[in-house]
Amino acid sequence: MADELTHRGIAARNFNYSWELLKRDRTDDEDLELLEVAFASRHHWRAEGNAAEQIAVADWMVSRCFAELGDGPLAVRFAAAALAAEPDGAPVWMRASFQEGLARAHAANGDKRGRDEAVVRAAVILVDEPSEKNRELIEEQLASVPECGAEGRI
Repeated sequence: MADELTHRGIAARNFNYSWELLKRDRTDDEDLELLEVAFASRHHWRAEGNAAEQIAVADWMVSRCFAELGDGPLAVRFAAAALAAEPDGAPVWMRASFQEGLARAHAANGDKRGRDEAVVRAAVILVDEPSEKNRELIEEQLASVPECGAEGRI
C-alpha cells in the first residue's frame, strides 16, 4: 500500500490508466480524463526525480493522447520533448517507439512528410531490436499510425 502512495506508484498507475482509456471508446468527459491522467503520470515521474527514461516515456504518452484527440501541435510538441529527453543508451524498442510517437503526432498535425519520415526512422531502428516480442509490439504500433488527414476527436 505504501508504494502506491509514492510518486513512482502514482505515476505508474496513471500511465497504465492512460493506456486503458486509449483502448476504449471514450466519452467527451473521458477524453478530458485521458489528458488528466497522462499529465498526472508525467508530473509524478518528474517529482520522483532521477527518472529521465520515465519522463521521456511520459512525454511520449502525453503526445499519444493529444494525437488521439486530434491536437496535432501539442502532440508534436510532446513527441519532440520525448525525443529530446531520450536517455543515452536507451533500448532499441524505446528509440523506435519515440519515432512512432512522432509519426503519430505528425499525422495528427496533417504533416504527411514528417509522418512518413518518422515511420521510416522507426522501422530502421527496429531492425536492431533483439526481442521479437518488443519488435512485434512496436511494429503493431507503427501499423496503427493513422494516415494524415485522419480526424481526431477534438
